[in-house]
Amino acid sequence: LESMTGSSYWRILFYLVLIVGVSSAFMNNTAIVAIFLPITMRLARSANISPARLLMPLSFAAMIGGISTVIGTSTNIIVTSFYKDYTGGASSFGIFDFTPLAIVIFIAFIIYIMTIGQWLLPKQDGADSLVEDYDLKQFLTQIDVKDGSSWIGKRLQDTDLWKHPHIRFIGIERESGNVWLPNQIESINKGDSFIVKAHVDHLLDLKNMEHIKVRRNVEFDGDDLNSEHAVLFEAVVGQNSFLVGKRIGDVDFHLLFRAVPLGIRRSGVPLRTTSLENIYIQFGDVLLMEARRQSLDQFYNSRDFIILEKVKKQSIRAGKMRLASVIVLSVVILAATRLLPIVTAALLGCALLLVTGCVSMRYIHRKMDWRVFFLLAGILPLGIAFEQTGTTALIAEGLLHLTGASSPLLIIAMLFGLTTMLTSFMSNNATAVLLAPLAITLANNLGVDDPRPFLVTVMFAASTSFLTPIGYQTNTLIYGPGQYTFTDFLRVGGGLTLIVWSLSTLLIYYYYFIL
Repeated sequence: LESMTGSSYWRILFYLVLIVGVSSAFMNNTAIVAIFLPITMRLARSANISPARLLMPLSFAAMIGGISTVIGTSTNIIVTSFYKDYTGGASSFGIFDFTPLAIVIFIAFIIYIMTIGQWLLPKQDGADSLVEDYDLKQFLTQIDVKDGSSWIGKRLQDTDLWKHPHIRFIGIERESGNVWLPNQIESINKGDSFIVKAHVDHLLDLKNMEHIKVRRNVEFDGDDLNSEHAVLFEAVVGQNSFLVGKRIGDVDFHLLFRAVPLGIRRSGVPLRTTSLENIYIQFGDVLLMEARRQSLDQFYNSRDFIILEKVKKQSIRAGKMRLASVIVLSVVILAATRLLPIVTAALLGCALLLVTGCVSMRYIHRKMDWRVFFLLAGILPLGIAFEQTGTTALIAEGLLHLTGASSPLLIIAMLFGLTTMLTSFMSNNATAVLLAPLAITLANNLGVDDPRPFLVTVMFAASTSFLTPIGYQTNTLIYGPGQYTFTDFLRVGGGLTLIVWSLSTLLIYYYYFIL
């Protein structure tokens, strides 16, 4: 990308949304955004562009790209299964059945984001360094070990300083060389100085300790915390991370990751608190971490974190890359030509990726979003109950009576608006499960033989939630790194929602009822 775009913002934006949009048609769009987060951050920094100018277009492109094919997003797969059940297996959506519609919408998105969207995207500039960005200067300080202290020769774990719940050790400055992220068995030498993170209120607890002296007016910046042995970086908490819901103070970051959390950003804003340990971690939080460089490998390819900027070049398995590409392409061709059902082709592709060593069972297990299974296990029976008790039919009749609409065009517009409203505040998959039966019932009440156009409406609307940062997982991922506000999504996504809503309504009606 850098070789194609240079430092041109317009080239970066165009190639980024184009590549992400096309890729999302064949891969899970949340995974695509996770892959492109560090890439986008690097492009932004190399071209001296605010990441906020690129991350929201990245998320929106992934969403629209995902609606292009049946396998582009889990929502499409769910709605397709409803249609297959409705026809008794006699008919189903082909993998590219509605791709022409999605291509037109994607072109409209590119035009919007390259023109009107540019005036609406936030233009904030980031801080000069991560230390300033998270306002860490007031929390970082240096503590000297006094000459003649009885601590000299002891291990850190034997000192009251190590046991203090609100003080985190970042490093030790000593004549023989700095020790970064020391562990509890590190011995204390004469002349050592500890670099620690602590609030001034907690440092007051130490003033009476006879073994140490707290330095005053000591300031650190990003360069001080980056060395050949340690690195300061940001990590987004992943959707499947075991950290979600846990208190920072209850997680031994030093033992698990050889790292120390120094700050946290939520909803685009750094949380400035005297007690980082008491914060409960949420999906999409951005943690500022200090880690040993040799420990960085365990952060890469992890379900727990998405590193915003790779600080170390990773090894490339070129042979496996080509093999994986061939297998994925074969799955798409088999499904598109209907030589095999989509599910059969996909499972066969997964088996081949495993057998050929492109992925491991451990990797598959860690990457699987098990919560989706539990979500569907809970929401599918609810959808069935709605249908079998007549609730879906009652809602459909009420909507038709309320609107007085008898035209498929108006019903498509109404159904799109309803789906967009629901998916802005709840899971897109849950919205699809609840509204797919409603779409089929609306089609039957209108006397339409094939409910495809109404099901496609649910697919498109459920997967294009631009209005809020919580309506779709890709928006949640870029919310913190982009330092966006809630109103940023309303401002940029509002106009795009109106365009996609009106364009989808006209395209679906024309494609299924006129052609």
